Amino acid sequence: MQADHSSKINDPNRRQPDIVVHESLPVGVALAMAGGFLDAYTYLFHGEVFASMQSGNVILLGINLASGEFGQAARYLPPILLFLVGIIVTNGLQHRFPTGGRIVWQNVALFFEALGIFLLGFFAQTLPNVFVDSGLSFFAAIQYASYRRLAGMPYATTMTTGNLRSMADYLYQRFFKKDATVDYKIKYIAMIIGGFFFGAVSSSLLGMFLFHRTIWVVSGILLFVLTITIRNQNRV
Repeated sequence: MQADHSSKINDPNRRQPDIVVHESLPVGVALAMAGGFLDAYTYLFHGEVFASMQSGNVILLGINLASGEFGQAARYLPPILLFLVGIIVTNGLQHRFPTGGRIVWQNVALFFEALGIFLLGFFAQTLPNVFVDSGLSFFAAIQYASYRRLAGMPYATTMTTGNLRSMADYLYQRFFKKDATVDYKIKYIAMIIGGFFFGAVSSSLLGMFLFHRTIWVVSGILLFVLTITIRNQNRV
């Protein structure tokens, strides 16, 4: 019986779990691109602050406080606080539009993020960096909290540290424990990491031509994702 159980675990042909559209690979890769794009944009154009990677902002806050650069340190606190607010707002949306209802709360969150980033793009060149960075941190938090699972496994679309950890875990399971059932997980997480990297590179390259308006590309990506999800839901 033990051998039979082991063979089931290691069967590479074992069917993957049914995947809802919000956890699908195309949605995940597109959102990871948006996440990488967003962080590269704020770093390049708005004072070397990260929109979603709050670990970096906390570190830079601490470094500047320790060196007595209180004015510089103040740049990093508002994005951190607005990120927290974004998480709280997303939880409120999830409570207001529970799963299974007529209105899908992830769609509401995605539309709100796309619209907010688009409107912010009109003022990105004239507003102080702290306002732009804080606003984008707020919207990044909404995306981060709304899309947490990819084909049933945890992941992040706005940062890549956790995804790299998951990749290492799955590689260990595959090559040291000979578990072939994680093959698709390795492929999926690798594509998410690649999407995040591609988004950051694209932001840097497009920024040379579009400058502050580059941020509108993120709104386009989010609307693309929203179109995919709504069409899929309407077919069900």
